Amino acid sequence: MIKRFYALILSFIALFTITTAPLPAFAAECGGTKTGLVDCSAKQSGVESINDLISLAITIMTVLIGIVAVGGLAYAAILYASARDNQSQTGQAMTIIRNIIIGLVLYGFTIAIVNWLIPGGVIG
Repeated sequence: MIKRFYALILSFIALFTITTAPLPAFAAECGGTKTGLVDCSAKQSGVESINDLISLAITIMTVLIGIVAVGGLAYAAILYASARDNQSQTGQAMTIIRNIIIGLVLYGFTIAIVNWLIPGGVIG
């Protein structure tokens, strides 16, 4: 039975590896450097390329912060739901939720300030 389980797991790993094998990236050459992040067309100046990189970084940070915030809220919700009569556990869950909300608001202000500082904005 255990051998069948290991064989099944190995077949899933092999199938996953074959179907998600990385494809080669055909990067453009920009100033002698191969890159896939920056558009090297003649229409775009260096400032627009930097804005594209900042926009990409902000998008990646937003996704990661969103994932961490949802995970933290799930942890706090489980902590709060399992507290029963334990006041310290309830307080800890409420503190975690409050800190997550404060962090999201501060991140929103940071994005607004970056969008205001960069001419033309980065978002949108």
